[in-house]
Amino acid sequence: MPQRIMGVDIGAYSVKGVLVEDSLRGFKVESVAEVRVSDGTPETRTARVQDALKGLLDATPFKVDAFIAALPLEQATTRFVTLPYADARRIAQTLPGELADLVPFDLEQAVMGHSIERKLDDGSTHNLAAVAQTKRVEEYLELFQGAGIDPKYLGVDALQLYNLYTHFLRTDASKPEAPGQATAEAGTFVLPGPGAPPAGRLIIDVGHERTLFLAASEHGIATARVVRTGGRAVTEAIAAGSKLSYAEAEELKHAEGFVASSRHPASTEEAQRMSDWVAKGSSELFRELRRTLQTIRSEKRVLITRIDVLGGGSRIRNLANRIAEEGNAPAAQGVAVEQIVERQVDGARRPAFALALASALRSAGDERVSTVELRQNDLAFAGQMVHLKERIPVMIAAAAAVMLLLIVNAAAGYRQLMTREAEIDRQFCEITKSTVGREICEPKEAIVAMQKPASELGNVKLPERSALNIAAELSSRIPKELEVAIEELDVSPDRAKISGETATFDAVDSIVLEYAKDACYSDIKKGKLQKKAGGEKIEFQLTMNMECS
Repeated sequence: MPQRIMGVDIGAYSVKGVLVEDSLRGFKVESVAEVRVSDGTPETRTARVQDALKGLLDATPFKVDAFIAALPLEQATTRFVTLPYADARRIAQTLPGELADLVPFDLEQAVMGHSIERKLDDGSTHNLAAVAQTKRVEEYLELFQGAGIDPKYLGVDALQLYNLYTHFLRTDASKPEAPGQATAEAGTFVLPGPGAPPAGRLIIDVGHERTLFLAASEHGIATARVVRTGGRAVTEAIAAGSKLSYAEAEELKHAEGFVASSRHPASTEEAQRMSDWVAKGSSELFRELRRTLQTIRSEKRVLITRIDVLGGGSRIRNLANRIAEEGNAPAAQGVAVEQIVERQVDGARRPAFALALASALRSAGDERVSTVELRQNDLAFAGQMVHLKERIPVMIAAAAAVMLLLIVNAAAGYRQLMTREAEIDRQFCEITKSTVGREICEPKEAIVAMQKPASELGNVKLPERSALNIAAELSSRIPKELEVAIEELDVSPDRAKISGETATFDAVDSIVLEYAKDACYSDIKKGKLQKKAGGEKIEFQLTMNMECS
């Protein structure tokens, strides 16, 4: 049965939802929705976000079977832990002890989710664990529940980007922007070679106030980071440079945002000014990109061969080319992801739904996904049990109806069986009456009566061989290759007489020889034996004693 799953992304600028229908034939995007988080009313951001979430539900034209959300990475701590075994239960038992000294809070007041990212040849495993304070997870769940949404799964947002990698980006063969003239800080782009880490990709999701980095390969997630910069910093730089209000600068960014690179320089003075403002607003993003790439290279878990750029802040013209130049690695806009929602969203906003789509893919499709789950222990999803309790009266009524139908069916079957049994008894009584002369309805008594029937002359044993049986035996004894026509067959308890015609005298002898083989027939004599007048047939007559009657 198809399931409709909505991935929800709470951003600083808006709340976004992507509804995916998952079935045996695959998955498809049914609808998308985006609701702006208001600036000042109500007073608290929590209330404003809940209003936006309610608006998201109102804007969704279909019934949602399950919601999936993700905790912001800055509210969790992620660590990679290598363990010398692959047993899932042992890993779950061991990880808390391994992480106790690696997280900045008490694990007794925290929840932990983990996934096995890679199984090594020596039997060990490379594990990714995410730990968050219980209080923060509770508050985040209450944010949704206050709007009538109870997420079935709660992952970590940056880790959810891995779902986009496995479903779309891993096989995206579109041509990326070449690095061009790299900056002095960018380092050297290296292609994979013998003994090098596996080739992978760096996914960048540029949001309004924060940017997520995720490095992934066929071996799983290699690193995840979040930095507190994004589209807002660019808007503020444009506002400062152009002397426009923030709202006007935001509109100008969406309409004319551009950043130059060595391959694509500005074509006009206006474009160069815009590029200078955007570059200034993006300077922290570029700096953190270089730091992230340097960290990845030093950790040697993956070799970045391509950068995919997503998120609402990624639609500045030529940003992918500038990122390729800043990171000295091929980069491209994540078009493979944008195409999934292109029928529901205008081009300028398609990248903004990447994270919501990534969350929905947690339960859709057949590709590997990030399985880090923070709804653990007391925070485990209870929605199914709640729905079950709501359906108990209906289920009881349905069970009662089924039980009543079963009783009626059993009663009807029993009545039919009893009618049939009575008919069989009646027929049995009639058969015994015609066989032994009196009606006997008890099977055991009928068998005794047939074996030792009673009569006025005393007990007379019924013959084991009837005249019909003897006639059939006499007929079967005649060789099949002979042409014989029996005209008369007279069988008594002691003798049998056969009259007929056949083709030759030798045929008569053959019949006599066959009867002589059976000890039940003795003193076989030929009687009338002559050629039939006016024909070629031989008339014969045989008599014999019956020894086995």
